[in-house]
Amino acid sequence: MDFQGWLLEPYVSGKHATLWFKTIDGDTVRVKERHHPRFIAEPKEGYTVGDIGYLFDEHPDVHATRVVDRYATLSRREMKKYVEVSVYSARFLDSILEYAERLPEVDEVYDTGLIPVQWYLIHKDVAPSNLCTVEERDGRLKSMEVVDDEGAIEPPPFEALLFEASDSPIEKINVYDESQRLISSLRGKEEVVLEGFQELIAERDPDVIVTDCPVTTIKRVVHRAACNAMDFRFGRDGELYHGRIFLGLTAFLDPGIPGLVERSRFTFAPMGVSADWEPGKTIDSRQCYAAAKMGVVVPKMKGGFGYSTTAWDAVRRDRGGMLFSPVVGLHENVACLDFESMFPNIIVHKNVSYETVTPEGVDTSKPGFMGGFTRPFLERRLWLKHQRDTYIPGSPEWWWCQRRQSALKLMLVVVYGYSGCYANRFANVRVFQEINRQARIAMVQALNICLENGFEVVYGDTDSLFVKGPDASEEDYRELAAEVTEDTRLRMGLDRHFRYLVLLTRTTDPRMVVARRYYGKLTDGRFFYRGIELRRHDTPPYLKDMQTRMMEALFDADDPETVLGEGVNDALEIANRSIRDVRRGRVNPQELVISKRLRKELSEYRARQPHIVAAMLGAEEGEDSNYLLLNTGRKNPYLRVMPASLLNGAHKGYDRKKYAEMTRRAAWNLLRPFVPGEDYIGGSRYRASSLKDYY
Repeated sequence: MDFQGWLLEPYVSGKHATLWFKTIDGDTVRVKERHHPRFIAEPKEGYTVGDIGYLFDEHPDVHATRVVDRYATLSRREMKKYVEVSVYSARFLDSILEYAERLPEVDEVYDTGLIPVQWYLIHKDVAPSNLCTVEERDGRLKSMEVVDDEGAIEPPPFEALLFEASDSPIEKINVYDESQRLISSLRGKEEVVLEGFQELIAERDPDVIVTDCPVTTIKRVVHRAACNAMDFRFGRDGELYHGRIFLGLTAFLDPGIPGLVERSRFTFAPMGVSADWEPGKTIDSRQCYAAAKMGVVVPKMKGGFGYSTTAWDAVRRDRGGMLFSPVVGLHENVACLDFESMFPNIIVHKNVSYETVTPEGVDTSKPGFMGGFTRPFLERRLWLKHQRDTYIPGSPEWWWCQRRQSALKLMLVVVYGYSGCYANRFANVRVFQEINRQARIAMVQALNICLENGFEVVYGDTDSLFVKGPDASEEDYRELAAEVTEDTRLRMGLDRHFRYLVLLTRTTDPRMVVARRYYGKLTDGRFFYRGIELRRHDTPPYLKDMQTRMMEALFDADDPETVLGEGVNDALEIANRSIRDVRRGRVNPQELVISKRLRKELSEYRARQPHIVAAMLGAEEGEDSNYLLLNTGRKNPYLRVMPASLLNGAHKGYDRKKYAEMTRRAAWNLLRPFVPGEDYIGGSRYRASSLKDYY
């Protein structure tokens, strides 16, 4: 049978590679192929490939050996002869690698370190979620060829089902669709609930199953079913688990299917496996694929290129990103000019790579390895970003592009950060330093161009400049960005255009400027902010609402003078009223709930911080601890907080003093440039101001 379909779940087990496909007709098909995992071995000096080939051929679990030519390093100056060893089954791979390590005739083994299914897919040049044309006979794979669908923004039609199960015994299971709309709420005796859940899975036949802590939760469901003499199977065609993708709630909700598709195609790892990987592991996977396709042996994870250096040289070279101190206060008509994907662009256009950066400079005689695997994803990310802007914000098409480009953005940024990491098998710390050096040069070039054209730079951070010019239009700013692009050969664009912008000082010391802390109103009427409570996940809704209303009042003006006069007055009044309401107990406790992310298991925490104590009391919901501060002055930490789940309409109490302090601090974080001090918020009039004080 021939068909077209998206590769849903690949895995290697025993002697076979198994591939599950979701066909374009909506069916699911499983095919298998006999698979012999393989690796590369290098003979020690004094021995030949024939010598070590013979030793491997004698091993009963080795299927075959052959001599191959490969490049020894990314420099690709000359090829060497190696022995490629294939084994009968994935079960024997680890033991044969240990055997190879013990052989005195073997100097090194290569093409290891990834999971077996990744190497299988790399050699096939097929990534999970790829659309493929498949030929199979009696469930056996005959051929498989990727169909180019890079121009499609709609993700594969993988159907998702979300569920949450109560603690054991499981007497409640809520089931949701991928938009988090409730499908069914199963309640009753455990056996009845589990039977209903099994029937619902069979009826809806999802491709992706999502839940909190999927490994633990799914195994618990299977275990509880067995306790009730049930044979519960999450998989398809009688499989216990296989045939579907299992994801954690956070891993699914943040990038969605579109972002996870980009991630799995980047890593050549199954979607359910790569979703929770650390960023460095995703880059390592892509580097292994790129090296293998170039005919370079993939070394172990022990670092790559390295050079000796002096302390002075390290200080001189490793200066990090460029920062231009902010001009604190209110600014009008400010443009944020941003180098698009600055670090990946430097890698691509400046030929910065592990093998090209040396103590003498950057070798441009041959295209770099890093640029080779970065370029297609950089171009794809920029294409998706620009495609997104052609759709209505919030539409399905807009979200598909947004989630895809966000996933690529994260991986492209990590390419830069991972370049100098000690765990990088190709690492060259000078690459990391060279990228930063090139970025600093570009920022200085951009600064000078802005000044030469009569613009003022009020702030700059790593890859963006905040500039303003008298009566400058959006077109003027775009022309300025184009001139910077031409001079630096790094693309710069107009990222945001502010009607008003407030650059802030440090919270604890108003005399000190600080990076990445500002807020403003864009020319389209939206607010944009960094480094204030509105951006924080753990800020109570009451404080977020107050800051929003303060910004609305502050910027409801036709000119800067009105902002500094009536605007500041109105914002200060909102802050004063909010603090009074908190002190007098007029605020609904639900609006004061704090939500903090739990980064590890509760048993691993030592300190009894409020969110940890609250989670111990039952405030844990998914990966968050949601709680209310009752009395932070109590000696017993368990009496300081209350889980949000215990709140009801009758409860009115909260720590008024603590929440009043938090409210004042949130207001102070907005009004710092405009009032003498934090204590001034709460009743006193603000100091007299004039526009020239902030320019």
